Amino acid sequence: MKKIILFGDSLFNGYRNGQDTDAITNGLQKVLGNSVKVENLSKSGATTVEGLDYIKQIDPQADLVVLEYGTNDTAAGWGINSERYAKNLDKMVKEIGSNRMIIVGPSYPDPNNKEIMQDYSDESLDRYNAIAKECAQKYHIPFIDLIKVGRKLDNISSYYLADGQHLTDKGNAILINTVAPVIKEKIEK
Repeated sequence: MKKIILFGDSLFNGYRNGQDTDAITNGLQKVLGNSVKVENLSKSGATTVEGLDYIKQIDPQADLVVLEYGTNDTAAGWGINSERYAKNLDKMVKEIGSNRMIIVGPSYPDPNNKEIMQDYSDESLDRYNAIAKECAQKYHIPFIDLIKVGRKLDNISSYYLADGQHLTDKGNAILINTVAPVIKEKIEK
């Protein structure tokens, strides 16, 4: 049985109404089937700084780690600068091992939610997304571009909770159906 580790922030935690849920873990488990075990080590509110602090929790025998950081790193006022984000991603890849990774870029907050968009400018999101993509390319790691996915959605606000950042069931389904095929392809190699 292949062991898949989800390692990221509240997006992977299916955060809703002030608490984490198993929506993403269970959704991916259902789509991927019984030949894999999905384990979630994500921490809501985490940046790559916190990720580096608890990276040792990742089982060294895990077959695949799906790394999903960047949204909180991008946040104006409490995120980290882009140079540090790039260095942290690089350290994470070296620690985990590029041959057993997928990198997921920052998520795309609801552009119609004026309050959340005060913390996340398109320019900043694009810059951090490019950093994540460049890191993935540098190490030949599959990359999932959530910003590109988000920008293609019609009636985008329907995929988000009222906070404009966390996902509804419909949004979680998009996330699961975006990530699952990349996991399948990677573990079948």
